[in-house]
Amino acid sequence: MGYDFREAYIPGVSLTGTGQTIGLVQFDGYYPSDIASYESAAGLPSVTLQNVYIDGFDGTPDDNELFVVEVSLDIEMSISMAPGLSKVILYEGGPDGIPNDILNKMATDNQAKQLSCSWGWGDGPDTNADQIFQEMASQGQSFFAASGDSDAYYTSTVTNFPADDPYL
Repeated sequence: MGYDFREAYIPGVSLTGTGQTIGLVQFDGYYPSDIASYESAAGLPSVTLQNVYIDGFDGTPDDNELFVVEVSLDIEMSISMAPGLSKVILYEGGPDGIPNDILNKMATDNQAKQLSCSWGWGDGPDTNADQIFQEMASQGQSFFAASGDSDAYYTSTVTNFPADDPYL
């Protein structure tokens, strides 16, 4: 929990993300009180959360608890690994969000130089997303994608998008 993650994954590193902003891809909402409770219990600083709603989503968490937990976990792990963050921007499209709309908003906003996605949608390759990823790179934005819940065992007919995109 909290600082224990830093000690386990980056022991001895003094950088804390001070003054940095991170942007997170999200397909659901979250409960701000969950984040505040985590920060308090873990002894972490309170980091500003900025919500950017996309595709008509209003931020209300869906009934699927797994999705809400995914969003909260992404926020909590970001703050745990970089407790000096000045802000976490949540680009939220909701369960019906269009992935490229979210990615495009992250690129056109260009407010965060570190972008992260723990979600996968398996619809790659995607030339539109490739263009967005290239725009991000040209602006100095780094996009980090989780490798997925299915390990590295994908076949020629199944993709692990966006994690297997060559422009990440």
